[in-house]
Amino acid sequence: MKSVFTKVLQIGVVVKDLDQTMKVYADKYGIGPWAVYEFNKDTVADMSVGGKRIDYAMRLALADIGGVQWELIEPLDEISDYARFLKEHGEGIHHVALDTESYESALEFCKKNGLGSVQYGYWGNNFHYDYRDTRDDMKCIVELYGPEESFKWPEPVAVYPEKTMQGKPVFTKVLQIGVVVKDLDQTMKVYADKYGIGPWAVYEFNKDTVADMSVGGKRIDYAMRLALADIGGVQWELIEPLDEISDYARFLKEHGEGIHHVALDTESYESALEFCKKNGLGSVQYGYWGSNFHYDYRDTRDDMKCIVELYGPEESFKWPEPVAVYPNLVQVKIK
Repeated sequence: MKSVFTKVLQIGVVVKDLDQTMKVYADKYGIGPWAVYEFNKDTVADMSVGGKRIDYAMRLALADIGGVQWELIEPLDEISDYARFLKEHGEGIHHVALDTESYESALEFCKKNGLGSVQYGYWGNNFHYDYRDTRDDMKCIVELYGPEESFKWPEPVAVYPEKTMQGKPVFTKVLQIGVVVKDLDQTMKVYADKYGIGPWAVYEFNKDTVADMSVGGKRIDYAMRLALADIGGVQWELIEPLDEISDYARFLKEHGEGIHHVALDTESYESALEFCKKNGLGSVQYGYWGSNFHYDYRDTRDDMKCIVELYGPEESFKWPEPVAVYPNLVQVKIK
């Protein structure tokens, strides 16, 4: 079957203070410029939450990271799902917008599979934004993009910075979205069999396959199973913690299943490390996989409202053989 979702279009982050967060993204990380919009009953029609018609309000800002739109959202009332998320989880990644064959075909799929509406609006009379409840299946909220042929981005109410961006951005591309799950096999099966996303390469990370593991900067071994697949050039990672030690386990306990981190490309792993040290961005979790791949989660939560993973493959790195592949789950040995 064809994949229902073909490309990562946007990562949406709920924040408490849009202006402050936007300023940090631009001034500290070189990400921007940001186009600011106001969504309310005067700019958006047919608003609904949980399938019920109701008006809500938010401010949002949009910028680009390597072809993926980054959205910061500040809820202005207690009505929207953004406000619900902020209350339950704090600031963080609320949704991912994924491209589809068409908005109409995606709507039909959602109706057929009982994927109810989390939140909806019709912006500017020619753009549907439609959050669907894929939390049980995909462990995150997916937004359906529905721009009509006549849609053009309207003039923002503000732009930051007003002048040309100075310097190069620290992060240049979205490489991976990492999702913590309780049951890797079950979740992977739903992604593949229901949504057509796959195939999935399964790996086991533990003290026998990864060196120099640490959590919070302290040397300690932990274990997890993970599976990797591709959605339009962005790697999708499902992670099942196998102990109570890792940051994945901490996240699962505090937030439940959901998006744990985003891996972003940099000029080099070494330059990114230097930036993190200079700016006091401590290590959340680290490991050295297969003797030639650093994976390094940095504590960008105060700044970017999410954890960023630094990818550190060395020149000699090649993807190893997985322990299993799904569909057609076949057990293989790591070479």
